[in-house]
Amino acid sequence: MYGHVVSLLITVPVYGQHEYSHAVLGDLEREGADFLIVDNRGDYPRIGDERVITPRGNLGWAGGSELGFRVAFSEGYSHAMTLNNDTRLSKGFVAALLDSRLPDDAGVVGPSIDYGFPCAEAEEKLSAADYIPRPFYRAVPAVEGTALMLSRECWLTIGGLNLHTFARYGWGIDLDLAVRAREAGYGVYITEMAYINHFGHKTANATFGRRRYEVMANVAKVRGMRKLHSRKWRRHVPPGTLPSPQWRKTVANETYTSIRLGDEPAGQATHDGHARAWST
Repeated sequence: MYGHVVSLLITVPVYGQHEYSHAVLGDLEREGADFLIVDNRGDYPRIGDERVITPRGNLGWAGGSELGFRVAFSEGYSHAMTLNNDTRLSKGFVAALLDSRLPDDAGVVGPSIDYGFPCAEAEEKLSAADYIPRPFYRAVPAVEGTALMLSRECWLTIGGLNLHTFARYGWGIDLDLAVRAREAGYGVYITEMAYINHFGHKTANATFGRRRYEVMANVAKVRGMRKLHSRKWRRHVPPGTLPSPQWRKTVANETYTSIRLGDEPAGQATHDGHARAWST
């Protein structure tokens, strides 16, 4: 797949909510993962010999994630992931992300999820502990920042996360990343061999308040995407990529075709020069 030894460092940015961090830590240790805690509040209580970096100030989710990418690639890892602390992981999680059967152009990869971007949601909502891996992947417009893996080559080519535009809330930073990756010729994929439960903005809601956080974060996302990709930025994000706000009427969603791992998506439509598995 990648032509060299693959390895992955998973960064978990944290700001309090230690019970969630410790729970996902158990999953990472079970998987034999290399991981790094970025302790944005400076009070993370170790439960073992886990590796922890404490920045001088709160970098936020976005800054903590980019720090993890920089550490990973400076240390020679071929891949790096940012992972929310309020998640739980299916068995075989790391191996699934580095599966050699994924397409050769894979630059951004994420797991399937119980609730999140609809393009990544699993057909059946299960506990991660009960999930049975499925040997399929999907080409998607974007991978949610909740659990997002980048290849070193992709990160170097597109320049990593846009902290200047999206740093405060982080909403939209994953969409911008995917647009730039696709425009540079990299594939963006969800693998159904990996799956997570996501308990949903626990740290952000505790910090900002749920309603205030969601409204302000969404406004910042739209402003940022308009600034970087014009007022027509939604052409990069077809219906069905993102959850619809409760107040919005239901719109027709695009469908996402699951492709068996190892199969070439020959004959499919193309978008920005690479294979496209969603249909209109």
